[in-house]
Amino acid sequence: MHITYDIPDFTEHHYQDKAPVRKSARPWAMIHEDAVGKAVLLCHGYTGYPGELIRPGIDLFAAGFDVYCPRYPGHGTCSNDFLASRAEDWIGTAYDAFAYLAQRYEHVSVVGHSMGGAIATIISDAFDADTLALLAPALVIPSLPVMQVRLLRHVVRRKKVDWQPDPDYHFYYEGDADDDAFLGSEYWSYQYPKLLWELERVRRQAEACIGHLAADTLSISGGRDATIPQEASILVTSKPKGVNKHLHIEEAGHLMPYDKNIDAQNEAMAAVVAWMEGRR
Repeated sequence: MHITYDIPDFTEHHYQDKAPVRKSARPWAMIHEDAVGKAVLLCHGYTGYPGELIRPGIDLFAAGFDVYCPRYPGHGTCSNDFLASRAEDWIGTAYDAFAYLAQRYEHVSVVGHSMGGAIATIISDAFDADTLALLAPALVIPSLPVMQVRLLRHVVRRKKVDWQPDPDYHFYYEGDADDDAFLGSEYWSYQYPKLLWELERVRRQAEACIGHLAADTLSISGGRDATIPQEASILVTSKPKGVNKHLHIEEAGHLMPYDKNIDAQNEAMAAVVAWMEGRR
């Protein structure tokens, strides 16, 4: 795998994590030895990390793109860092990454997964990007109890939820053997009302961008996604500007970049590459 972890610190002007970054969560890039004129910025999801997006990176790199995947502050370290970070840190990191790429490449596109899809929508609108691909974008989140979270965020630090590792998932990242278990114990074993409210703030900002978002937009939904309904993809691809396409993959779940169903994963990744290449 042609990957480097020696990339600029796009979190420099945002919250600085206190705990070390887990190996699987390191920000990364895939850069061709000979200069190319096109790059893709990948945006990971809420409580996610850059290692989750290795598969689209591999496919896009093979198609001739340089690929960059930053890590948001508070992600991939520990729950204390997570609680200290805010929506502005997450969006700001992606914003700074796009600004860096825009100075060095003729053409920069954006791909986002889940909350990263909402952030990718915001960034694409801010920079007037012309190509955007979204995987289960967090533009509609039925399971998020907004009013309850808005009240509890001031009094409840975290709430225990059941999480167990799933051996059926195959990860593409270069990490330590216990990365999934550690991140699960810090992030996915609890709900954090304060951070769920930050997620809602990201979602609202992204939704407000849709009406004037000019990027040609592909949005992929999964029939087995219990988190984000296909209404989110319908919402963004119904926008008035650009060429827009909604692809629904019945067998895909929420974690499309490493979906347990390899056929669904392959279909989603092939669609992203085709969209980035301009095949409409």
